[in-house]
Amino acid sequence: MINVAIDLGGTRTKVGILKEDNLLGYSIEDSSSQDSFTVSMENLTNIINRLLSNNSVNKNEVNGIGLAFPGLVDVKNNKVISTNEKYNSAKGYDFYSWAEGNWNAKFKIENDARAALIGEWQFGIGKGIDNLVMMTIGTGIGGVCLIEGKLLYGKHYQAGVLGGHFTIDYNGTKCNCGNIGCVESEASTWRLKELITNHKMLDGSLLAKAEILDYETLFNAARKNDKLAIDLMNHSLNTLAAGVVNMIHAYDPEIVILHGGVMKSADMIIPFIQDYVNKHAWTPWGKVKIVQSSSIDYSALFGMNYLCNS
Repeated sequence: MINVAIDLGGTRTKVGILKEDNLLGYSIEDSSSQDSFTVSMENLTNIINRLLSNNSVNKNEVNGIGLAFPGLVDVKNNKVISTNEKYNSAKGYDFYSWAEGNWNAKFKIENDARAALIGEWQFGIGKGIDNLVMMTIGTGIGGVCLIEGKLLYGKHYQAGVLGGHFTIDYNGTKCNCGNIGCVESEASTWRLKELITNHKMLDGSLLAKAEILDYETLFNAARKNDKLAIDLMNHSLNTLAAGVVNMIHAYDPEIVILHGGVMKSADMIIPFIQDYVNKHAWTPWGKVKIVQSSSIDYSALFGMNYLCNS
């Protein structure tokens, strides 16, 4: 059985062709989240068709199309409910017609963080563990949970998926979601750029000459003892750690999985957050282990493949 899995990120879009849980081929492209959603989907159609051709897969062999979307989704009716400044025109898009018209395939949509968690639960570091929390760290920040082997949805499909929007500073920055002091508004990549460019210590910092202001740049500068980089790194890590503690208190997991491109600096992130959690999380049964996801790029793809087959 062949499925096409898509991880529609704010910065990068990942597409994979999977057969019997094996990744035949994949593509990672720059996202077009600010274009009209129709244009984004046309681009996605071309990427999928190219991948199918490159892997000698005929269109009529495709069973399902699975889309991991960065927003709130109605999984029963396969539609987008709400976005967060990414793909704002996705609401109302007819995904059924798109999948059926192009490949005569069924369609499945899920929140991107939930999809990544499913991938880790079934195929990655969370395999065999039915109580999990995942924090996805990228352009935005997601936080999602699995309890007793089941995802939380709630009446409006937003239960257990808004860990990135837990308030950790009520005097903090306004978030894209409308809340104040979210984990995302204090420590996401989009926020990091503002923190760097507006910092009074920028002159004289290695970051002043950086072409790309992201976490990879920040951690590299911190390794060279750049004072501004260390200051912002500690701010970000404390924010993320506080968010993790909130999710531990809310969902009672066995482990917490950290996921996203920022985990290229896992050697600095994991020990910091583990120490913070050990000190501040109220878990009388023991210590929650903080771990890195088994795959930065493919967890959501494997998760959507699993959901297409479910």
